[in-house]
Formats: sequence, C-alpha cells, structure tokens
Amino acid sequence: MRINTLVIFLLVCNLAPVFMGKEIFSQPPAIENWQLSSVLLEKESDKGNYLIQLKSAYTHDVHNFPIEIVFLNSTLPTHTAPSVPTLESNNTGDIITSGGLSVPSILERVVPIKNYDITIYDGNGNELWKKTSQVATEGRGTQNVEFVDYTGKLTVVIDNILQSESANNILNTDLPTRIENSNNNSTTEQSTQSDSVTFTTTLSKT
Repeated sequence: MRINTLVIFLLVCNLAPVFMGKEIFSQPPAIENWQLSSVLLEKESDKGNYLIQLKSAYTHDVHNFPIEIVFLNSTLPTHTAPSVPTLESNNTGDIITSGGLSVPSILERVVPIKNYDITIYDGNGNELWKKTSQVATEGRGTQNVEFVDYTGKLTVVIDNILQSESANNILNTDLPTRIENSNNNSTTEQSTQSDSVTFTTTLSKT
C-alpha cells in the first residue's frame, strides 16, 4: 500500500511541472507582420501612358500577401483643396488616403486594362513569383503573392500592359498617344501598344 502511494506521489511530482508549464506559464508566439517598404508606390509607365499604383498592406501571412495594382490615366491632374472641396464620402468605391480622407473614385480616372503580366524578382534577379495574362477589372488588378519566407529587396515588373477597347469612356478621355511607329509618320492606336513599369521595394517583417 505504501509502495503504491509512493509511486503515485512521484508520478504527480514529475508531471505537475509539465502541465503547469503548458497551461500556466507558456506564452503565445509573437505575431509577425509582413510589409513592403511603402503601402503605396506610384510611378508613370515607361511609355507614359499610365500612372500605375502598387498598393499593399500589413499581413500575418507571407504565403498569401495581397497587393492591388491600379491603372490610372497619366494625364490625371493633381487635385487640390479648391478642386476637391469635399473629400469625405461614404460612397462605395471611394478610396482612403494615407491621411485618412476618402477621395471620390470618380476622380481616379482608372483605365480598363485587357491584359498585363506581373513578375517579382529578389535582390539577385531570381524570379520569386509570376502571373501572366491577368485582367484588371475596372482598372484594378488584385493578386495574392506567395513569398516563401523571403525578406529583402524586391523588383516588381508589370509589363505587357494592354488597354481595353472599353477605355474610351467619360472618365478616361484624353489618354496620351505618345507611342509612334518606327517611321515616325503616324501614331498607332494606343490600345494595340503594350506598356510596362518597374517598382523597387523591400519585404520585411516586424
């Protein structure tokens, strides 16, 4: 009887720290945030036809990193307080600026895009991720990128950008026609010309 009691006592002493460590003293792992160097990158395309924005956000999942590509008319004017007297809006489709104000989507003058490719390279020029023949619905393309635990410099190349035939609407008039034929005698329809843009950024975790 005493032997059984002793055995039980020893078992309890040995197991108690394990249960206590798991139930009482263990701490949840720290949550890591993945992010690009800027949540908004903006650049004119190589041929000057579009103003392209690359938007991102903080995320906990580097294997499912969301980005948005917005194709804007490069002739978009810079709006100031007098030209946009009321920035606050509750309309669907409006965007939130870094200052916390919403800009009416009608002022963005997005350009419908029939086709674009996107490739992401690491700091050594190795391809990390790629998608081809993507469609930008209403001038916006959304992607979920998988970085496979990579951190460091990134080069994002968006090329083979082709404008949709439906781009000639009230919001997207006066698109640039800067692409000339090799004989310099005439201008080719912009909708048949491809354009591109390259962003440089970094992916880090905090």
